[in-house]
Parts: sequence; structure tokens; C-alpha cells
Amino acid sequence: MAEMILSFGIDATLSTVASLITDEVSRAWNLKNDLKGLQESLTMIRGVLQDVEEQQTRKEHVRLWLKKLREVAYEAEDVLDELVYENLRRKVEMQRQVQSGTEGTHCVKMAALHFKMAHKVKNINESLNKIKNDAMGFGLQIISRQPQMDLDRLTNSVLDNPVVGREADVSKIVNLLSHSCDQVLTVVPIVGMGGLGKTTLAKLVCQEVIEEQRLFDLKIWVCVSDHFDYGRILGEMLQTLDGHMGGVTNIDAILIHLPKALEGKKFLLVLDDVWNNEYERWNELKTCLTRISRNNGNAVLVTTRTEEVASIVETSTHYRYKLGGLSHDECWSIMKERALIQSGRTSIPTDLEGIGREIAKKCGGVPLAAKVLGWTMGSKMDKEEWLSIGNNNVLNASDGKNDNVESILKLSFDHLPSYLKSCFTYCSVFPKDTEIGKEQLIRLWMAEGLVGCNEDEGNKYFNALLQNSFFQDAERDKYENVRWCKMHDLVHDLALSLSNSETLTLENCSAADDISCIRRAHVDRRKASILAAFPTGGCKKLRSLFIDGFELDNSRKLKSLRALLLYGIKNLPSSVGKLKHLRFLDVSWTDIEVLPESIAQLYNLQTLRFLCCESLKEVPRNKICNLMSLSHIEFDNDDHMASKVGQLTCLQTLSLFVVGPDRGGSIQELECLNQLGGKLKITHLEEVRDKEEAKKSNLKGKKKLKALKFEWSHGRESNSNDEQVLEGLEPHPNIESKGRKLHG
Repeated sequence: MAEMILSFGIDATLSTVASLITDEVSRAWNLKNDLKGLQESLTMIRGVLQDVEEQQTRKEHVRLWLKKLREVAYEAEDVLDELVYENLRRKVEMQRQVQSGTEGTHCVKMAALHFKMAHKVKNINESLNKIKNDAMGFGLQIISRQPQMDLDRLTNSVLDNPVVGREADVSKIVNLLSHSCDQVLTVVPIVGMGGLGKTTLAKLVCQEVIEEQRLFDLKIWVCVSDHFDYGRILGEMLQTLDGHMGGVTNIDAILIHLPKALEGKKFLLVLDDVWNNEYERWNELKTCLTRISRNNGNAVLVTTRTEEVASIVETSTHYRYKLGGLSHDECWSIMKERALIQSGRTSIPTDLEGIGREIAKKCGGVPLAAKVLGWTMGSKMDKEEWLSIGNNNVLNASDGKNDNVESILKLSFDHLPSYLKSCFTYCSVFPKDTEIGKEQLIRLWMAEGLVGCNEDEGNKYFNALLQNSFFQDAERDKYENVRWCKMHDLVHDLALSLSNSETLTLENCSAADDISCIRRAHVDRRKASILAAFPTGGCKKLRSLFIDGFELDNSRKLKSLRALLLYGIKNLPSSVGKLKHLRFLDVSWTDIEVLPESIAQLYNLQTLRFLCCESLKEVPRNKICNLMSLSHIEFDNDDHMASKVGQLTCLQTLSLFVVGPDRGGSIQELECLNQLGGKLKITHLEEVRDKEEAKKSNLKGKKKLKALKFEWSHGRESNSNDEQVLEGLEPHPNIESKGRKLHG
């Protein structure tokens, strides 16, 4: 089957290109006419994209036209982004060269650069003009764009809906577990198709047997998924029981510590989403579990889609629990609630209820299908729209199997606005069952231009996908703000199937037909050879790269990279400073010793994270202030504090500020950083003389800050002005949490 070109992805890229054509860039490069022509071509091409989407499956020449447009769109984005980068670089270098008296050299260099960039813009214009003319020759029509979703109506923290129709299931499984008291280990598998709610049911069971009936002392939850490794499972058990033991991988060490942590206690172990069908591997785990605790009454609850897995793990067939579907009324109850929340109404109109109930019959009893359909219907509270959904061939082919659930998910996806489609498919780069941090995801979207510079917009996109059930299992903090979420396996499968030609992960590493087209990749040491498979120069199209467990290869040309996340590395090459499009860099929890000076040349960089880098000795503290676009900088070591952060006027996140001449400087550096939000810790406050100096931090003007922590140094002489300094550090009333440590 020919590759389907995702027009919504191209539309997102073209939208980003249009946003880069600013008056400042036009004036700086004297390219007003060229950029105006480019803008006109973009407007016309974006107008016909919806018609192209519908025609590409029938007309090969239209599909090829769309493929060509995709390449030119990415190239245009790189060229326009380079103009922005060079503009920022010019501002920094002009300041430096004025001080050194070398302005003449600067002018010569800029003239050569202007000629080079003008030539690139001209080539892009010519390519887009040809594509525009081809579109007219194909007879493509400008179709009115689909209405935008009302994101302002979405709340930012909706609690999970009550679970419908599973009370009897919970009772039956609890009854099976209650018989475990006479055995060392009882295993109860919950088996059922994807989307039925096996994981949700397991959570309800845990709540009942741990909190209500107290049948067990401990609950341990391990998400297993495709990678069944008994050492990893035992290691995660130990980490759950003792957070200080995280990272222990030696099986002998684990088997020494686990019995101590479980001594005298009955545990319920939940193994979620198990696929392993090899008896020997399961038997290894079971043998270890019986060795680490010989008390009677322990149990394992397994969720799986396959009867084969259930037959391998179960204590006996009597303990196997086959989960069935919901009734039509229960599906309608879910759909109705979702539709009402989405539409903002209090009741379903009479003429729609009958249609809705008929659609509910086609969900196959699958809660996930009911959730996503209900939300889609709530965004289109119109009789004709509901009839159209009800008559859709996808629903009429309902057979209660996984492929139909996936088709229903695709139907709901098709009703999303294009900007949400791009954000959703981006998430396929994360491995299955990953806990996806909300803040991290939004910043990655921003790095790729899928969300504008306004983080509030990214929050609305995230909430829309969460409430559409494309995200689930949201974890919230004590203020009910979402911290992270997951994607259901079937939802992840959909995202990966849609972005398969542009995304490379562990799940599809052998499925990509042409890896030279890959834009996003997630690779760990098990699949490190994948990068070697890229043709010469092939990596230059990558925009997001996640590397886990092996070093970044200097030889790879990553010229288009927007986001780089490195885990388990020991060295960050200085060549990273050449990635002029880079907007997101995360080297947290690595063993790097040097943060190279070259990162100060990343003028487009928006996010820089180097948390928990215990080996890090060298940081370009005096040059980070050159990162004019930096919005988020996160670190946790006083010695890593950058100087002159007051120059970073775009800053929205500053995890730590260290007062003192050899660190962050005067507390007045914070004065103008009024966009700061989230958490901020200020240390070495003994360096602040009095209340008046403390006031210069202007904490009262920082409306978006949520949490503050104040610290004085260990071993200092006590000072009577501490309370006065605290008075000067009075925050805005919006603050949710404030703490202090006074070390005398």
C-alpha cells in the first residue's frame, strides 16, 4: 500500500513557516517582497490541503504532489528558522564586537550571509510557486477549514469520571483473592480485549482489597508490557518498597533486600499488560516470588489480552477472570456524560438521544470506544452530525474486536482539529506505557513548532487530548494539576500507525520503509544500530531525537534537530553548539562532566535541563546569558548557577537561584523576570543585606509563581536580619506554597 501523506502534519509545518515571517525578520534581512510572495503561496496551498487529503487515496499524482510539498515545507521551515537564528546571533555578536572594536569585520560577514540567505529564500519561493501552479493544474479546490475546537471551554484539571458497570467484576475478583490466605502465592489473571478497562478494574480491585477490606499490607504495581524481564520486575518491586533502592539491577542484591522489605507482610503484586507467553520466563519470576516471601496470603493480579498468557500464569482455571463488555445502556451512560461535559449542556436534546443510544450499541461494549465517541459527539451537538457518525461504515462494521475499537479511535481522531492531530501523533515517539510528563510534552511540542510560543496554548491542547481519552491515567499533584499521563496501548498503536513514515521507535524499528524520511526517533542501547542504518546525511532530517544508554555520535549530521534528550551518557560533544535550530536540550540524570561552552551559541534554545548531574564539574556560567530565547532552565546544584540571568527576559522557569558574587550575583537579577512560574528555590540568602535589597527581587510582581523555598547556608553565623529579608521577599498572593530553612 502506498504511503499516506499526513496533510495535517504538513499544515502544521506551513503554519509554523507563516509564523516565522515577522516584520522584524523582513526588516533585518531586507527581504520584504520575497517573504510576502512566500506568504501568499502558503495561504493558497494551505487552502487546498483538505481537498488533497480526500483525493490522495484515489489519485497517485496528487499523493506525489503532497509528498513533494512535505519536503519543501520542512525545507522552508529550516530556512526561515535560520533567518531567525542569524538575527539573534547578530544581536549577541554586535554587542561583543562593539566592545572589541571589530564592527567592520562584522559588516563584511553580514553582507556575505545576507547574500546566502536571500538565495535560499529565493529557491524556496520558486519551489512553492511550482507546487502552487501544479495544484491549480490538478483542479484542487479551496475548501473551508474545519471549525476549531473551543479550547477555552475545557477545564485544566477534570477529575477522572466514575467507573461505570464494573461493581460486580470487582466483587468477583476480590472474592478470588480472598481465597489466597491458604497459599504462599495465588495468581489471578484478568483477560480481555484491549480497551475493556482491565487496568482500571485492577486499580479498583487494589482500592478494595488494600484500603477497604485490608486483605493485604502492601500493593506493588509493575507495568510489564512487551519487555518481560524478571530482574526488572523484581527491581521495580524493590524500588516501590524502598525509593532509595532505585537503580539496583544486580539480581543477587535485589533478592537480598526484597525479603527484608517484605518481612512479615502480605503483598498484592499487580503485573499490568503482560504479553510474555514463555512458561520458563514466568516460572523464573514465580520461583523468585515464592523465595522472597514464604508467608501465606500473597497474590499476583495479572492483566493480559491473551488467553495463552492467562493459562501460563494462573494458579488454576478457577482463578482466571474473563472480563466482558459493558451493556448498551452502560455505554450510552459513558457517552452521554462525555458529550454533556464537552458541549457544556445539562441534558441531551430529545431528537439526539435515540440516535445516541443506537450509536452506543455499536461500541461493542468497550468503554474506551464509548469515551472517545462521546467526546466527539459532544463537539458536534447536531442531528445531522450524529446521524453521519451513526451511519459511518466503521461503526456499522462493529464486531467487538480490537480492529473495530481501533477504527472507532480513528473515527474520533478524524474529527479533531489539525493542530491537535499533529500534537497527538507526535506522542508516538514515546515507548508504550511511558509516563509522559505534561510540562515536558508541551515544551517538546513548542520545540517542533506544533504549539506557538504561548505555553497556555499548549496546556489547552494537552487538556483537550486528555478529555478526549487520547491520554489517560493522569497523575495529579496536591493542587489537582496534571503532572503526567499515559496513552492506552490501542491509542498508541493508532498514533504510531499514523506517523509510521516519520517516526522511528522500538515498536516499529523494522517497519519503516524509508528511514531517510524519519523526523523523530527514540533509540536505546538495544537498538543503537538503527542510527547506523541511516544513509549518509540521512539524520539531517531528524527533528526530535531521544537517545538512551549510548553516546551521541559526532559524525551524524543533525542539522534540523529541534529537540534532543539524552539519557545514560557520559559525554556531551561540543558539536551540539552547531545545532542552530535546537530548542529543547535535556541531559538530566546523566554522568556528563562538562556542559560545553558551545551551548551558548544555541540562540533558539527554549528549554535547558541538567538536573541530577552529579558528575558535572564545568558549566559555562558566564555565557548562558547569551541564550536570548531561553524560557526554561532547570538544575539543582548551587555550583551550576549561571550568572546574569536577569538578561534572560523570556525566562518562565528557573528552578534555582543562588545569591552571591561567585554564583548568580545580586538578588536583583530576579527583578525583571516577571514571567517566572512553577517552583523557585532561592539559596544563600545570607548574601542579602536587608529588607530593601530583598525587595529588589520583585517577588510580589511574579503572579505565575506557585511555590517558593528560601534557604540560608549551613554553618553560617546567625544573623538578626533574616526576618527582615523574608519580609522583603514577600511573594504575590497567588503563591500556593512557601517554605524556608534557617541554618544557624
